[in-house]
Amino acid sequence: MQAVHQIRSPGHPYPGIIPLLEAAAAQPRLRRLHPFTSHFTLLFSSSASYPWTVQAGSIEPLHNGRFKVRRRNPSALIGEVDTAAEAVTLVLELLPTDSEPVITASADGHM
Repeated sequence: MQAVHQIRSPGHPYPGIIPLLEAAAAQPRLRRLHPFTSHFTLLFSSSASYPWTVQAGSIEPLHNGRFKVRRRNPSALIGEVDTAAEAVTLVLELLPTDSEPVITASADGHM
C-alpha cells in the first residue's frame, strides 16, 4: 500500500498518521500497549513482537483527513470521525478494562 500511495501522491506522507500517533501516545492506557501499523492502520498489542496480541480496535487515517475505527474481534466498523483524538477515544472505549501491559521479555528473561 505504501508503494501505491507513493505513486499516487509522491512526496506526501500518508495523511493523518502523525497526529494519530501523538493522540494515542497522550493516553496512559494506550502507552501500556505496543503500537504498530499494518497497511497504514494503527493497532495496539499487549505483546511487543510477532505474533501480535491485538487489543481493542484499529484506526485508519483516511485521505480526506477523517479516521475510521474498527473493532478487532469480531471485525466491525465502529465509526468514522473527524479528528485523531476522537478516533483514539473510540479505541479506548473498546479496550478491555483489564488489558495487560506490554510483555517485553520472553519467559526465560530475554528481550
